[in-house]
Amino acid sequence: MATIQEVAKAAQVSVGSVSRYLNGHTLRPENMERIRIAIEKLNYTENLWAKGLKSNQSYSIGLLMNNMQSQFSSSVVATIEDVFEQEGYGTLLSGYRDDAEQIERKLDFLLSRGVDGLVVFGAEQSWPGIEKIERLDIPVISAITPLEYPNVDSILLNNRQSTAELVRRILAQGHQKIGFIAAPQIDYVAKERLRGIYDAFSQTNVVLDERYIVYGDYSRKSGYMCMEELLQLEEITAVFVCNYNMSLGALEAIYQHEMKVGTDISFASYDYFEASDIFYPKLTVIKQPVAEFGTLVAQRILQRVKDRTTAAGQQFIIENDILWRDSISKR
Repeated sequence: MATIQEVAKAAQVSVGSVSRYLNGHTLRPENMERIRIAIEKLNYTENLWAKGLKSNQSYSIGLLMNNMQSQFSSSVVATIEDVFEQEGYGTLLSGYRDDAEQIERKLDFLLSRGVDGLVVFGAEQSWPGIEKIERLDIPVISAITPLEYPNVDSILLNNRQSTAELVRRILAQGHQKIGFIAAPQIDYVAKERLRGIYDAFSQTNVVLDERYIVYGDYSRKSGYMCMEELLQLEEITAVFVCNYNMSLGALEAIYQHEMKVGTDISFASYDYFEASDIFYPKLTVIKQPVAEFGTLVAQRILQRVKDRTTAAGQQFIIENDILWRDSISKR
């Protein structure tokens, strides 16, 4: 394995110049080009372990996830890893699988690996052991849900506002009997989306019939059962589903009843999925900007890791996109 001294010799520059190049500093263009060529020729790989011992850094960021199998989570992680890799940082990924009691143990695992920063997805302020985050001396970001600690930045999506906007638009199309399939009201995101539904009716002075709100458990099966329940009520003309998996189940029930979306019943859901583009008619969805969200999370944690003077405790909100399609028809 080539050494940094051999790279410097081949590039005819000092070891200090190679070190500055590897750390992202700008050198004279001709020197940067010679160093780049030497690195490629010698197949030089930077020894991050030795570098970490010298700088007291691991060049790794811990990601603590809830459900790593969800489409949103996997896409966000992929984006974050791309940004980290470009900046020379690795990722340590751990999941707590909807079990809040694992949080403290998972935190200890990541911290024992000497991560330089930590990103926590979906943590709730009320969870036991979560207060440990407030005492950490490394940069921390809470993604998706807010944590109100002075050392933690929160990066969120405007779930409540985008839900309210979409439901207002459905009401504006003349729909009064709208069915809603909501998620269990035990987490921040589910609560925000349901609040958005209530906001839309309040803002338009329309009375919301509580019978038209049914609750699933995030699964496709529960979406199917909830849709069956809604179809047993007085004739609903539209339905809005608050997450991806439940929307698949709801659509299955609709098609089994030989109902045509956009004609017999209007349909919209949260969470964009590619198949919504090939349905006929195309489905109206609230699309979460995964790439933008993941990039901001990655860039913010790296900014704080590299510059410890960066102010913490800030909240950033990214707006969802509403893809308005023909699955919502005018009454």
